[in-house]
Amino acid sequence: MPRNHLLRLPSGRILFPLYSDGFYVCLMAISDDGGQSWRPSRPIVGVGLNQPSVVRRRDGTLVAYMRREGPPPPRVQVSLSTDEGESWSLAEACDLPNPNSSLEVIALHDGRWVMVFNDTEEDRDRLALSLSEDEGRSWSHRRYLEHAPGGRFHYPSLIQTRAGLLELTYTYQPGPDTGRSIKHVSLDADWIRVGAPSPGTEPRPASRHDD
Repeated sequence: MPRNHLLRLPSGRILFPLYSDGFYVCLMAISDDGGQSWRPSRPIVGVGLNQPSVVRRRDGTLVAYMRREGPPPPRVQVSLSTDEGESWSLAEACDLPNPNSSLEVIALHDGRWVMVFNDTEEDRDRLALSLSEDEGRSWSHRRYLEHAPGGRFHYPSLIQTRAGLLELTYTYQPGPDTGRSIKHVSLDADWIRVGAPSPGTEPRPASRHDD
């Protein structure tokens, strides 16, 4: 099944991240003819892998980030490819917490990376944006879009526009007895670098819209 965005490589190859809820493995659908035909990559193997998000480093290495439907530790899972997505390393846990919830990572126009994810071990009541200035080797800045005990903020989708703004949507449920909606947030990536680091204590992004 699909979940996150396609990735087009400099060679023109398109990678379409896919996953299986039954087998808990991931793979890439690969197209070298602009989407006219597709073939599978070798699977990404690990424990309970789900919903990969793929980003490319300047040296050509591809990095897939995934949620984990399995035993502890509750961490984001990572796999690498050095052959344009044909094969992938064994997925391993990184140091980012994740309560078995979907995430997305993109490379910005200036080379920095942004991840949107639930940075907790159990609940989805906190939704964070994290910024990496070394292509995912470390995540040095983090700021919170949402933090409401009892709430659920999940299944984020993230793009950067040609003008440079980050545009996000995600499921928004501020409390256990409230309805659910889709929230849209628009902001500059530098917003992640400044402000209070603690969840629930910082100002909101410059513009946001509820749908």
